[in-house]
Amino acid sequence: MIGSVGREALNDAILAAYGVTDDALLASGRTALAADDADITLYGGVPETLYELRRRGFKLGVVTDSVSPTAEKLRWFRSRGLALAWDAFANSCEVGVRKPHLRIYQAALEQCGVSPAEALFVGHKASELDGARAVGMLTAAVYRDADAIAEYPLDAFTDLLSLSVLSGAGDV
Repeated sequence: MIGSVGREALNDAILAAYGVTDDALLASGRTALAADDADITLYGGVPETLYELRRRGFKLGVVTDSVSPTAEKLRWFRSRGLALAWDAFANSCEVGVRKPHLRIYQAALEQCGVSPAEALFVGHKASELDGARAVGMLTAAVYRDADAIAEYPLDAFTDLLSLSVLSGAGDV
């Protein structure tokens, strides 16, 4: 996920681990793995919440650990009705580090042109929330792991719209 191994090489290694060696089966396997990668699910209310935050004037960004390039991930989002013009998109395969490394959060902050104190990171894993806090960001956790700690624990993504910290225009 840090760009040292391309997705095709990774998928070939996965197929080889399962003993797939036939050229026709390798081609089918690559297609199946690519389709599986693209089969994303957005939690209920995510597009509507993000569009409303944008309408309120917030900058929006993505910090993601992925072997897929940003352009492809954006296509996946659009296929699910999320066609935002993101202010930041920090992708581990392009930045060269994964969460919770501080550099991936800093990349998103730089792209947005904001300081950590002006940003709220929304996540679910303890390690990614810890990384965001370590760089100086406030955190909100939704659909969180049992050990995840955040200043703003949320029951649903739509709860972002009622956070007092987001009562005025700013950055997310």
